[in-house]
Amino acid sequence: MSNFIVDSANIVSFPRPCSLCESMENVQKFAGLMLCGNCQENIRITNPGIFETNTQIEQKAQD
Repeated sequence: MSNFIVDSANIVSFPRPCSLCESMENVQKFAGLMLCGNCQENIRITNPGIFETNTQIEQKAQD
């Protein structure tokens, strides 16, 4: 399997690096960005409660 997705003008390689620190480890989409685990944790620590509403919505959807 190829590590590239080819569009008519763009080549996107996977895995993609972290949008903030360029790390390639444990990168996943978080808050609309591709972020590594360290950057995700830093966002959670510096912005406590920012995703609390989302968690409440998800819990209500599961009930």
